[in-house]
Amino acid sequence: MPTPYVPESLGSREDLAVRLLAKMHECGFSLEKRERTNEAIYSRVVDGTDGKIRVMVYTTVVNGRVPKVRECGKDAIRVCAVYTSDRTGVERGLAKETRINRVGTIEDIVDRVYTRMRSVYGDSMNPCRCKRCGTPTFVSKNDNRVCADLCWKSDEELAAEARRPRRSANTRRPPARYRRRWRKSA
Repeated sequence: MPTPYVPESLGSREDLAVRLLAKMHECGFSLEKRERTNEAIYSRVVDGTDGKIRVMVYTTVVNGRVPKVRECGKDAIRVCAVYTSDRTGVERGLAKETRINRVGTIEDIVDRVYTRMRSVYGDSMNPCRCKRCGTPTFVSKNDNRVCADLCWKSDEELAAEARRPRRSANTRRPPARYRRRWRKSA
């Protein structure tokens, strides 16, 4: 009998976490160690890519004495493919990140994760390649295909870009037209 997922129930969140982790191990995924995260992230190298392309699963499972998924409304399970550049060492997303919402029965959620993992893995086996250097390409914010190694840039340009501090999304300033009002009210 299918077990409904109830996000308010601690037992249901623990059951989903255990089944997700079991599916990750069954499919050959291994736990990744990432700094500044409490979420269990699993990855698997795509065959025939020399370890450069991996499928990543952000499980929303938080580690503790007993693993459990996060509470409802915090986030969704995500599956994506990443390419690690030899030239820059940077990871770039290849396959669009796909979300799996935690609704329905626990079995259905685990099946949807498995289906998305297989889909992303299959797409990652034969990615579109750059005509100039042959590395995989990704889709930019402007919907253009871009070389994951940024082969059109010189090593000096890449080094200068790496030194430049990056702003995170939550430290962005408001648009200029709102800045005066924003300063007055703050």
